[in-house]
Parts: sequence; C-alpha cells; structure tokens
Amino acid sequence: MQPIRLSLITINNLRSIIRESFPLSDFTALIGYNNAGKTNILMGCRWLLSRYSLPIGYFNDPSLPVEVEGVIEGLVPELIDKLDPVMATGLRPWIKNGRIVVMRRQRIPGEPPDHMEFCVLRPGPERGEREWVVRPPGLEEIVHQLFPTPIQISDNLIGEEHEGHSPIRHIVGKLIAEILKPLEKRYAEKIDATLESLKNLLDMDGEYRAEELISFDRNLNQKLEPLFPSVRIKLQIPSPNLHDIFRQGSLKVVEEVDGFVREVESLGMGAQRAIQMALIRHLSEARKHHTSPLSRTLLLIDSPELFLHPQAVELVRSALKNLSREGFQVIFATHSAQMVTSEDVSSSLLIRKNKLRGTYMRKRMEDAVRMVVQDAPSQLQMLFSLSNSNELLFADYVLLTEGKTELRILPHLFEMISGESFALIKCALVRQGGVSNTRKSMQVLSAMDLPVRAIVDLDYAFTGAAFDGFLDREDGDIDYCKNLFRSLAVQERLRLVNGLPVTRHSSVSASDAYAMLATMPEAQRSLQNIHQKLLRKKIWVWTGGAIEQHLGLEGKNEHVWSAFIERLRRTHKPEREIPDWQGITALVRWIQEGTPRE
Repeated sequence: MQPIRLSLITINNLRSIIRESFPLSDFTALIGYNNAGKTNILMGCRWLLSRYSLPIGYFNDPSLPVEVEGVIEGLVPELIDKLDPVMATGLRPWIKNGRIVVMRRQRIPGEPPDHMEFCVLRPGPERGEREWVVRPPGLEEIVHQLFPTPIQISDNLIGEEHEGHSPIRHIVGKLIAEILKPLEKRYAEKIDATLESLKNLLDMDGEYRAEELISFDRNLNQKLEPLFPSVRIKLQIPSPNLHDIFRQGSLKVVEEVDGFVREVESLGMGAQRAIQMALIRHLSEARKHHTSPLSRTLLLIDSPELFLHPQAVELVRSALKNLSREGFQVIFATHSAQMVTSEDVSSSLLIRKNKLRGTYMRKRMEDAVRMVVQDAPSQLQMLFSLSNSNELLFADYVLLTEGKTELRILPHLFEMISGESFALIKCALVRQGGVSNTRKSMQVLSAMDLPVRAIVDLDYAFTGAAFDGFLDREDGDIDYCKNLFRSLAVQERLRLVNGLPVTRHSSVSASDAYAMLATMPEAQRSLQNIHQKLLRKKIWVWTGGAIEQHLGLEGKNEHVWSAFIERLRRTHKPEREIPDWQGITALVRWIQEGTPRE
C-alpha cells in the first residue's frame, strides 16, 4: 500500500509567490538561486498543515487573501478501512479517486487563527466550477491526524510557539521528540499515571490539591475582597502532558577540554547546523521499519548542505532519502548539486523568480519528457546521461555538446574571449550521451522552459539533422556534398554507405573523411549554407569536421587539451594559437546571444 502524501500544493499571494502550483514527491528538491522564493514554498507547505496567523509582510498583495491548497493522495479504501471509524466517516464524503483537496485561507494580515478558513473541495465533475466547503466539522482535526504539524528546519520559523526558547532549541526539541517516540509509547502508561498524580496535586480543581495552594488562594482572595468584592481567583499551575515532556528535551554542549557546559544556541551557525543534521541522521536510523502507513510527517529543510563538507553532505542526503521511505515526506531547498542524484533529478523543482511572475517553477524533467516522447522511461535514462552534470538544474541556459574536447576547452575559450564565465551567464555546458539524442534533448529542455542550444560535429548534419527535422531530407547542399564524397572515394579509397563515409572496412575513418571534405574549396559554399540553416535551429555545426580542426589540435586526450590551455594562458595573442580564430569568436558571440535576458 502506497503511503499518503501531499502530491500538489498551490500557493496564492504568499510573499514572492503570486500564484503557482508545485508538484511534490516523497523526496523533493527545490533548486534555485538565492532569493528565488524556495523558502516561501516550504512555508506554504507548513502553513497549510498548521494553524498560525501571517503578518502583513507575508502578503504579496495585502488587499488579497493568502490561500494555500493541497492535494492529498493515497487515501485508498485499504487505508481508510484501517483508520479510526470516526476519522474514516469524516473523510469518505470528500474523497475522489483516492484524493482530497484542502485549502487554508487567511483574508487579512494578522487575522486570528480561529477566524481563518480551512476548506475542502467538494468532489464533483473533473471540469466545471469548483465548490469549496468552509470549515467542514472535524475535517481539520482529521487532516492533522494524517499529517501532524510539519517539522521545519529553517532560520525563518514564523508561527512557532517557542515558549521563550530560541528557534534552534525548538527545532532540536521537535527532532528529539520524533526520535524518542518509541520510548514515549513504551513508558506512556507509567508517565501518564505520574502526570495524573501531578495534575491532581497542582490543578486548581485537583482532587488532591496541595494545601499550600489552597492556602494561597484563600489568603489572596482575602486581600482582593476589599478592593474588588465581586470576583474570586484561583491559582492555576499547568502540569505537562506526555508529548510536551519529550518536545521540551534539549541538548547540552560539553567542552572536552574543561567540561564546561553550554546551550546549543550559544554555538556558531555551523555547529548548530551540524547538530541538527546529526539528529536527522539519527532519526533516519531510529525510524527504519518503525513507521505507520496511516500518517505522514512533512520534513521541510532549508539548505541541509549549509556549512557541511562534501562527505557530510552525502551522509545527510542519504539520511533524508531514507526518511522519505520511513514515514516522512521530505521537501528541501538546496544550492548543492550533490543533494540531487540522477535518481531524483526528474522530480526536482527548478525554482526561479522574475518581476512579472514572481516565484515560479520550470516544468519538471519527468513531465517534460512525457510531453515530448512516448517511451518515457528509456528517455528519462537518456536525460540522466544528459544531466550527468547536475549543472542544468542550476542553469538558466543549456549548451549541449557532443564531444569531450568541447567540455574541456570551451569554458577557457569562452572566458578568454568574452571576459565572462559560463557560471556568470548561468549557462550549463552539458555533454550528451550521444548526438542521436540532440532533438529529444532540445525538445525536453525547451518544454522545461530552459533555453537550449547545441554544438555538433559535421557528420551530424549528414546523418541526423534531416532525420531530426532540422534539415530537409532532400537538402540540395547535402546532395552536393555527397557528390564530392564520391569523388573523394575514388581518390582516397573511402568506403561509402548510402553516399556517406563509414569507418568499417575503410582506409580512412569517417571523421577524417568529413575533415577532408571540409578542406575542399568547392565544398565551402554548401558547408556554410548548411551551417546557417542549422544556426536557425539553434545548432552550431563545426564546418571543419570537429572542434579539433578549428583549434589545430592533433588529438583528443588530456595531454593535448592541457597543453593547448596552457598555451592560451601564456600568450598575449591567442589568434596566433587558433587557426580558425574568426570562427571561434563567432561561436562565442553565438553562445552569448542565447543567454536569456529579463
């Protein structure tokens, strides 16, 4: 049985979010630059499942309400049958296809929590006007049973009742309470009996109330009566409940050198984050195989990688991934590619912000793939190879390359000629798994609203461009060059298949044959025509055959690349080191032209 989860959240008017929907998985990474609004998404998730009031600073437009609606899925009959009968009865009228849709609405800043509206969508036809039912009896409490108050690790914890404690102590207390839940259950009966005795001793209506407290009430009322005779007062000393005892747990920091004991909040931010992540790792171990399918807790974390070295980041990522399988739904904001492996790339959310849209989400990779291709699973694997560098998740512009030489040398060439780095223009230089993926990769990235351009070798223009729809199948310039290949075949003993050179059983490799074609004066006009046609499709083709011919490189290995880069660093006249200086500078300008401008 699949666990329940919050599968979609739609946020209206919350800080930088004007209106946007965010699909959520069991383990969701929110990826974006600083100030893109990732923390506001975490806040929206927590606010939906909590009860606290938002001040005016959290309204994008103070004249409009803040609304957060969420789709809860996994409410299948097998799960409903295992719930408390009262809960099951309260849920069933609102379920459709195993889902319910709920919403929290705050109409004015600072509105008391009791005045806010918790609504549920009445099940109805897929299309048509939606009907929200406001405050259905008992439903908010039922949803709270399914989704207890989320745990958020963040510097911004508006709405939390810290009871005089610092945010770090409050977070630590909640994590300790989660870890100690088995202990709480084991000793619940004994502790409850003790707490009941304490309540009887301290409560103003306690059965065995302490004589000292009764005396306090009597003496105080005697002194109050001459001043205000119409009222009587009683001292109320609250006794703790079982859950609060564990939530109020804290950690003390003991110095190894002198044994000095300090509070957690006295430590630096790096040490505080390390302790929080250590608790996360311990929680991951403690929760193995001890979860219930009847509830799910949201674990919301802002930058879990903060202040951690690379090995520690991987340990935290692994712990969070395990928790997503053990009763928690994990949603985190990150700046680190290390927090997202190929397993989770497709469901990660690319969060961006601009003046017009506010905070918004690019289409998820898995959704874009399904839009573009039929065989989605295999194409996702194709894109995982494309995203072997998770740089594309942090980019606003993707440049696809075919070979390793481009990946190694282009960043140096681009920075030397333009004065900018790929990182500065937010461009991800990504090597494809194979040039045959060019069209599908470009389509998927375009569907994700990621501007994309590609750099290909000359052979692609003859073997893949027409099949991918970038050139006409009867392109005259391709046909003209095929005729030139026929004359080369006679002179150089090339082997042709369907008019094009192949390596097998040939004295000349196919790549060398294309390079030979590129040196023929009679081929230049047609090659330039092909180049211009592909440029219009946002594809740069190396008219010299491959990048090596344009740079004058004699090989494709690290030794050749390193030597070339070192020569570029030493020279004051790079045009002397690069045979096709004009073509390379044109390439750099073309890459710059693809940079998105707001």
